Amino acid sequence: MTDLSHPNPNSARPGDAADRFPKDCWYVAARSVEVGRALLKRTIACENLVLYRTEGGKAVAMIDMCPHRHAPLSLGKLVGDSIECGYHGITFDCEGRCVRVPGEERIPDHFRTKVYPLVEKWSFIWVWLGDPARADEALLPQDFRFQDDPEWCPMDDYIHVKANYRLVIDNLLDLSHEAFLHMGTIGNAAVADTPAVTTIKGDNIEVKRFMENCAPPKLFVRAGGFTTNIDRHQRIQFVPSSFVIIEVWATPTGKEEKGVIWWVLNALTPETERSTHYFWGLPRKFKLDDTELTDILRAGVTRTFREDCDMLEGQQRNIDRVPLEQRTIYTRSDQAPTRARSIIADMVEREAAAAGVRP
Repeated sequence: MTDLSHPNPNSARPGDAADRFPKDCWYVAARSVEVGRALLKRTIACENLVLYRTEGGKAVAMIDMCPHRHAPLSLGKLVGDSIECGYHGITFDCEGRCVRVPGEERIPDHFRTKVYPLVEKWSFIWVWLGDPARADEALLPQDFRFQDDPEWCPMDDYIHVKANYRLVIDNLLDLSHEAFLHMGTIGNAAVADTPAVTTIKGDNIEVKRFMENCAPPKLFVRAGGFTTNIDRHQRIQFVPSSFVIIEVWATPTGKEEKGVIWWVLNALTPETERSTHYFWGLPRKFKLDDTELTDILRAGVTRTFREDCDMLEGQQRNIDRVPLEQRTIYTRSDQAPTRARSIIADMVEREAAAAGVRP
C-alpha cells in the first residue's frame, strides 16, 4: 500500500505566523452551544481546526487538514463519530486514527491526524494547541467558574474583532477609556479621573480602581436602579496568555451592601495576527431571575464591545502602517498593558527555544 503519510504534516515550520503565538496554554475555541453534529471550522493562532460532537455528545477538536493531500476536513462529512475527507474519502475517528482508506484493506498504525486536547467547561470549549503532555485542566482561569455557580446568573456571547488580540488585552487592562468611548453604557468621568493602582508580581497583573461618590453610568442605573451617587469598584486581572477577568461592584455611596455585582470574563483567542475571537461571559449575583434585566445587560454589553471593536479595528489599520512601538506618548495607565505584552512575548520565546526555532 502506498504510504500516505507526511514526514510531519502537523508541525509548524520555522518562521510561520503560527510561531508567534503561545501554544502551551488554553484557548477558548467556541461557546458550547456552537458545537454540534455539524463540522465547525475555526482558526486559532493561525492553526485551522474543525470541531464537532460525537453521537454521545463529546466535543472533538481536530486539525482541519487531511494528512493525505492536505484537503480541509471541514469540507468532508461526519460518518458516525468519524470525519470522512470530502476529497478522497479517507476517514479519521475522534481520536485521530485513520479507520478507512477507500480501495485499500490494510491501514498502517501511523496513518493518523492531529486531535487537540480539549476541555468543555463553564459554557465554553477550551483547546490546547501545544505539547499535549502539558495540557493541565488546572491551568484554566478559575474565575470562569461563576458561569456554572447556581448563586450567579450566567451570560455569554461572542464577537469577532479585526484586530490583534493583544490590542484587545491592552483595551481591557486600561479601562480609563470608558470615560470617553462608553458614556452611553458603562462610562463616567470618574473612571478616567480616579488613578488606578497597578500591582505586578511576576506574571500576575492586577489593576484596581475605587471610584467613591461618583455619578452612576447609564447601564448601572438601569441594572441597579440607582438614584444617588455610587461607590464603584473595578478589579482587573490578566491571566496569561489571553484572559482578562474584571470584577465589578457598585452600591449607593456610604452603603455597605453591594447593590450591583458582576464579573466580566474575557477570553481573547487569537485568530490571526490581525483578528481575534472575543468570547465573553457576564455572570451576575443580583436579580437572578429577572429576564428583562438579562436582556438589558446583554444589549448594553454588546453595544459596549461593538464600540471597542470599532476603535480597535481603526487602531489596527493605523498600526499596519505605523508600528505601535513608534508611539511617542506613554501614560501611567500603560503599565499593565505593557507588562502583559512582555509576558506573552516571553511565553513565545520560551516555547521557540524549547522547539529550537526562532519566533
